[in-house]
Amino acid sequence: MIQLLKTMLILVFLVSCGIMDTDENYEQENGVSIHLKYNGLVSVRGGYASSFSLVNDSTDAVQYFAYSKSQPFYNAEALSDTGWTNLMWGWCGTGAELYALEPDSSVDFLATLPTSSCTWRLVLDITDTGYEYTQRIRSENIIYTATQD
Repeated sequence: MIQLLKTMLILVFLVSCGIMDTDENYEQENGVSIHLKYNGLVSVRGGYASSFSLVNDSTDAVQYFAYSKSQPFYNAEALSDTGWTNLMWGWCGTGAELYALEPDSSVDFLATLPTSSCTWRLVLDITDTGYEYTQRIRSENIIYTATQD
């Protein structure tokens, strides 16, 4: 019950705290940043997944919502004729919590590939440890060609 309440509070915070929706990664005045790095495709059971790193080159610790340190909640967007559209969202908060990413560190994780060929990018929300801001960060644009089986 306590875990459920904790999860609900975190979700309310993430929804209500005013996400800065920008195409720019979090950057400090000295040019260091918190960003998503695309590492390419990796072979997984029966197919492929996209490998990413959440990189904190800044001088501040940040947090991200996840099931485990290497399973963050992310979204994906595809480029269409009308702009960027969401490809997925549907995380369940049960068992999830905030994980810290210390300065000068990174965490690697895998993401699901789009189901069709497209230009796409990964989206992830981070927050500072004091809950003063939430920042939406995006990966570089990735061109993906789905295999025809």
